[in-house]
Amino acid sequence: MPEESAAPKFVPETLLKKRKINERAAIENARKRAEERKAKQRANRRKVFKRADEFVKGYKTREYEEGRIRRMLKQKRTTGKVKYQLLEGDHSDTVVLVIRTRNSHNILPRVKKTLEQLRLQHENDAVFVRLDGTTRKNLKIVAPYVKFGPANLNTVRELLVKRGFAYINGQRKPLSDNAMIEEQLGEEGIICVDDLIHELATCGENFDKVSRFLCPFKLNKQVGKWREKRLKEYSAQQEGEEVSEIDVNELVETLN
Repeated sequence: MPEESAAPKFVPETLLKKRKINERAAIENARKRAEERKAKQRANRRKVFKRADEFVKGYKTREYEEGRIRRMLKQKRTTGKVKYQLLEGDHSDTVVLVIRTRNSHNILPRVKKTLEQLRLQHENDAVFVRLDGTTRKNLKIVAPYVKFGPANLNTVRELLVKRGFAYINGQRKPLSDNAMIEEQLGEEGIICVDDLIHELATCGENFDKVSRFLCPFKLNKQVGKWREKRLKEYSAQQEGEEVSEIDVNELVETLN
């Protein structure tokens, strides 16, 4: 008796549809992975060239900054126009207001450390400093990043009244009450805001204690005009003119 042929195996239609869907999904995923791999390779190539350009730019900036600091710290000039007259003479009893007007990610460690010593860690921070030998040296180092000059009585008063903050028990608190001033500086005879203004404006004998007591002033960001001013300064330098100190009173009026 002849053997019966094996019965054909039937695959359910739903399983066939599922297989086709999976095949199409696998092809689509492979295509997407290939496109992502190509895009990543192109981005990496651009990134390599961009990183090389950034390194070169960073090296040039550092080299320029190191040369600038060496030139600024040499003996004071005997000929030509002095760039910063306040930093050349002996003005130990002079108080200047220093405002940080520039920020940079490509800054020398020495310049960054000097800015921290001056308590100018952020752009538009402002502090009062006494022009002694150390301060003059520090201002020469950070000159491209700051603007400085003598402040009049009205500027000192406006800064303290409007933006005066002090360190109380390690916390930054506004100068809203004369009691906190008397509690911290009463032993030196400073009991109110007017006493603080007098010490800062006249470089009193308690100036250092008052300066440490006060927080750096946080000024507003100037809307535009910085680029225009820097372009004017650069043009003046190209023409052989040196940029001297600015009128910080006008600058504070703009930023306060």
